[in-house]
This record gives sequence, C-alpha cells and structure tokens, in this order.
Amino acid sequence: MNNREIASKFKLLGDLMELHDENAFKIRSYSNAYLTIRKLPEELNQTSLEKIEAIPGIGKAISSKIIELLESGDLQSLKKYRDKTPSGIIDLLAVKGLGAKKLKVIWKELGVESMGELMYAIYENRLLDLKGFGLKTQLSIKDQIEYFMESSGKQLYARIITTANDLISDLQKAYPDKKICLAGQLHQKNPIISKVVILTTAAPNEVHEFCVKQENIEGDIELKLQGTPVQIIQSNEENFYFELIKSSTGPSFFESLDLKIKNAESEKDVFEKNKLPYYIPEFREDENLEAVTNYSGANEIIELEDIKGCIHNHSTYSDGVNTMEEMLLAAKERNWEYFVLTDHSKSAFYANGLQEERLIQQIDEIQKLDQKYSDIRFFSGIESDILSNGELDYSDEILSQLDVVVASIHSNLKMDLEKATSRLIKAIENPYTNILGHPTGRLLLSRKAYPLDFKKIIDACSDNYVAIEMNANPLRLDIDWTHIQYAMSKNVLISINPDAHSTKGLDDTFFGVCAARKGGLTKSYCLNAFDLETFEDWMGEQHNKR
Repeated sequence: MNNREIASKFKLLGDLMELHDENAFKIRSYSNAYLTIRKLPEELNQTSLEKIEAIPGIGKAISSKIIELLESGDLQSLKKYRDKTPSGIIDLLAVKGLGAKKLKVIWKELGVESMGELMYAIYENRLLDLKGFGLKTQLSIKDQIEYFMESSGKQLYARIITTANDLISDLQKAYPDKKICLAGQLHQKNPIISKVVILTTAAPNEVHEFCVKQENIEGDIELKLQGTPVQIIQSNEENFYFELIKSSTGPSFFESLDLKIKNAESEKDVFEKNKLPYYIPEFREDENLEAVTNYSGANEIIELEDIKGCIHNHSTYSDGVNTMEEMLLAAKERNWEYFVLTDHSKSAFYANGLQEERLIQQIDEIQKLDQKYSDIRFFSGIESDILSNGELDYSDEILSQLDVVVASIHSNLKMDLEKATSRLIKAIENPYTNILGHPTGRLLLSRKAYPLDFKKIIDACSDNYVAIEMNANPLRLDIDWTHIQYAMSKNVLISINPDAHSTKGLDDTFFGVCAARKGGLTKSYCLNAFDLETFEDWMGEQHNKR
C-alpha cells in the first residue's frame, strides 16, 4: 500500500465520521493525516515505526493505524463506518465538490442514498429547499456528478502504467517465446486511459487465464486492471508490429497511412518499408492529421533526455515538503543545468503564499545557494496568482527582483469564456509575466477546465513573448497537447514544468514530456530544453520587456 492509498483511507474515515456526527477532534486529526501523508517524500511502506511516529502531525494514534493499514490493508474503525453507510453514499463522497457536509444534509433530509437518486432529486429541484443550498450550488453538484459519471472506468496514465508494465513483464516470463506488449492508449501514452490493450502472439484464452490469477486483476470474464477494462488482441508473428500500429493509431490517421507492407521487425520498420516518415505512437492521433505536413521527424520531437533545466517548483517556504536546498540537490542529481524555484505568491494564503518580506528573504537565500553549488545554477522565481481582475500578485518593484515569473489562476475558477480569456490575456500582457502557468485550471478526471479561446490566448503569448506551461503533474497536463501545433506556428515556447512540491515530484517531468510528444513538440520550441547559456539569454530578453 503506497502513500496515496494510505492517505485516501484516512480521508474516507474522516468523511464517514463526519456523516455520522462523530467527534470533531478525531475527524480533524484524520483529515490532517490525509494532507500530511499525501505530501511525504518517502513511502511509508519503507519507513520504520519510529520514523513514522516522528513525522510532524502523525503521532502514536495515527501511526498505529498506518501500521494496521500496512499489515492488513484496511482499518477496523473504517470498516465499522462503511458497514453502517449506504454504498451509494460512499460513492458520492468521491464526487469532487460535494463533500461530507453537503452530502450529510442531502442524505439525512432528502433520504437520497445513491448517485441516481441525487440526479433525480436535482432534476426535481429538491436541493433548493435545503438550508445552505441554492440554484448555483445545485447546478454545480449536477455538473460534478455528470463529469464523475463520464470519467468512471478511466484512469490516469501515470497511475496505471507501472502496474500495466508489471503485468506485461509477468506475462513475458510466462510466455518467453511469444511477443507481448501494451498497445492502444497506453502505447500512445494518453493522459487518460479507458482501456488496457494487450497485443500478443500467444493464445488469447491462455493470456486471459493467466491474467485472472494476477493480484491486480479484477473479474474473471470481463477483466479490469485498477478498474480499467482489459482487452487482449492476438496477432501472428509476421504482422505483429503492423497490428501494434493499427491498435495504437487513431482510425482516420491509420487509414491515411495506407500501409501495404505489413511484415516488419519493428514499428519503425513498417513505416520505412512503406516509404513513410516514422510517426511516433504518441503523435498518431486523429487530431494531428492536419499537422503531418509540419511533422519534423521523430528525432526532432522532445525526449526526456533533452530537458536541461527545471522551472516551476515549490519548497517549504510555501506548500512544498522539501527545503530549497533539498530541491536544488535533487535537480543536480538529475544532471539538470539550472533550477527555478517558484513558490506561491501572497494571495495563495491556503498554500502559505509568500508575503513581500519573506519573498525578499528567499531571494537572498537563493543567491547564496547559487554561489554554493558551481555545477547547477539556481534562479529565483514566483508562481504569481492571477487575480480576478487579471493583475499579478505583487507590485512591479517586487516582481522586478525575480528571475522568472510564472502567472497562474488558482481562485475564482467559475468563469465564462469571455471572463476567463480576458483575465488571462491581461496577465499575459503584464511585462513581468514570463510563463503562463496551467492555463485551464483543469484536474483530469476530477475538475473540468474553464472555457478559453485558445487562439486568442496563444496569439497574446506570441505578441507579448510569453511562454506557455505544459504542467507535467499527471492531474493537470495543462496546456492540452492539442494546442501545441498552433503554439509552435505562432513561435510560442512551451515549458515542461513539473510543478513539483517535493523532490519526488520532479520526476513528473516525464509525464509532461509524454503529453508534449503527443502534440509533436520539437526540442527547439521547448523552453527548458535550452542549455544554460540559451536560457539565460531568454531571461535577458524577458527582462528587457519590463
């Protein structure tokens, strides 16, 4: 059981206790444990009891429950509350934006006990009669439930790929003489996975029987891996890589390829024998059909090894779990040439945003650390909140002292297209804005993006020499890859940023690269593929805007 799974157990326990009007102090302690465990840089399953008890905010009572989870996979106290709570109510707790407080009122006063019942109650406007509820709240809950229902059976690529790869590895050991690999969405590294496709030359029924016996597989007829349906496709030896391309390419894109020769030794070989450029799996989406004429070739598309520096990161100064020096050293271990720290600005009070005096203090400490380590440069920055009126969070005098400013929206997310677009454009036009952070505010499978006119946003970035972030956190992957081709056509740079809140979070850069490759992002248009000298030149040009 990993930290994310352990934390979710405490979150559920706290929510269920709140539904049943239990002790507020205990509820708060479990909620705090959830927040603490999520941010821990080390996995608790590899940590001793003494170290667990010493973690700030954990203590003996919580640590004993952590040990119970690690040893048994469940909590007796959690089981008690699950047993006396309708399963439909537990399902509704997973709907973002609903929460235990609202759900308790709905359950107790309306007798609603399932998602379908709640949707019907909304249809009848019954929520309007509840204290603290209004039309806007009812419409918001309706939107969140609809989005949740659309997302069921899906999984983030980042959360399923390791388990899927382990399954393929076990299958390969069981059938060493057969070809076996992941195909479909996983082979294309789609941000959201709705089906796990296994391509094999082994007999499908044998592979199916093998999968049924695996710990991570659910079902016996309809297989599921982490709740995601599994499909097994058989191929013969000669056409294996042709079938891999066919199953891992958008239908219109595949039809346009007109592959006549099927027998090959690799995917690349299939393309070469058919006298076509090698289109990488990530790029082979129907949305990219018009972009094939601009395809620069597989060798020009960004790879993880091309990343030279890391921009947009957080430390213990705001809501990170590692110190500035720990984050810098972790970047150094990855052989990056430069590292930019961008803690939250003052309006992000929920994230311990930096007031002016703390920001000035941080800049001074960054300069000292920069001098301490000669083999990596350390630059100061901020993730400045874009306020409701489109302004940045500090005065020009403060912003002028920073090397890099990432401008992002974190509050007042409920906007129509005109409001959201104009708010972002005003921030883009601010001469101190260097990078537009996670433009849509989306959280994949959790929170919808607010609407934007992307052509206007990208045009504004082009006119004001502002880069756009590909936020590499698997929950965001924002800007969406479908806008990358237009951004490059307007000479707008894309910065693949992990938005890391821990040293471990720096590894999310990989998922940002995967998403950027889907859009065909080339090395020359990736800001943090610039070497140190070129990046410093870019910062100099940015500062000349001021």
